[in-house]
Amino acid sequence: MIKSILVFFVSILISFSSSALYQQAYKQGEELTFKLYYNSAVTGNVTAGKVVSKIDKKQTNLYGQKLQRIVLKGETKGAFRWFFKVDDHYETYINAENQLPSYFKKRISEGGYEASRDVRFEQDSGKIESLNNKNQDLRKYRTEFKVQDLLSSLYYIRNFNFDSIQLNQKFEINLFMDDSVYHIQFEFMGYDIVKTSLGSIKCMKFSPYVLTGGVFADETPMTIYVSDDKNHLPIYAVSELMVGRATMELVEHKGLKYPFVTTK
Repeated sequence: MIKSILVFFVSILISFSSSALYQQAYKQGEELTFKLYYNSAVTGNVTAGKVVSKIDKKQTNLYGQKLQRIVLKGETKGAFRWFFKVDDHYETYINAENQLPSYFKKRISEGGYEASRDVRFEQDSGKIESLNNKNQDLRKYRTEFKVQDLLSSLYYIRNFNFDSIQLNQKFEINLFMDDSVYHIQFEFMGYDIVKTSLGSIKCMKFSPYVLTGGVFADETPMTIYVSDDKNHLPIYAVSELMVGRATMELVEHKGLKYPFVTTK
């Protein structure tokens, strides 16, 4: 479920690559904490887990580049963890100049499924190397697109200008995930005030055309709300699953570059 929500965030947030950069919306040391909730006829509404995404305070040198490391950790909590144990760990290393990923790490354990993968991107040449650590299977790919990984996209898109976005405007994005480049579309659905534990927040509302063949109930079963301020934070998301509904809410933030804005 954590991966499903993360894919959903990606399908929305990276999609503005056709817009113009205006300024970096985050800074080193930023930390965001989300709570996951699950609701079904059997379980009712329960706290399902927690996700923490954190930017290192200093850049690191890797592959002859100055890279910004970002780490996201997700885990199920409470009774839901007894039902379905999840411990996910993602890392992305982003080029500080072009905001594209150079390296991506995935270490996930979800119920009886485990995966460990390292991906290296050569964005200028379109080369991608993906290593499955479980069987040491190294696969090489070529793509004509500039691509993001599952985690880097969450930060890349926050730097883009949303001021000129139009109602019902659709966008297409390129995401490398699990040995394939996916093309995902989404649609801007307008603005809304979202009430959260952090206050009432003016948000941009999006509906994506997500990956098919996965765990989602239909082609566009999700809605995400992104703060309509300079931070462009993912505030709230709701996803209809095959069984039940999952929601994700920003509950804590540290080290934001700009003031966190709430409505009166």
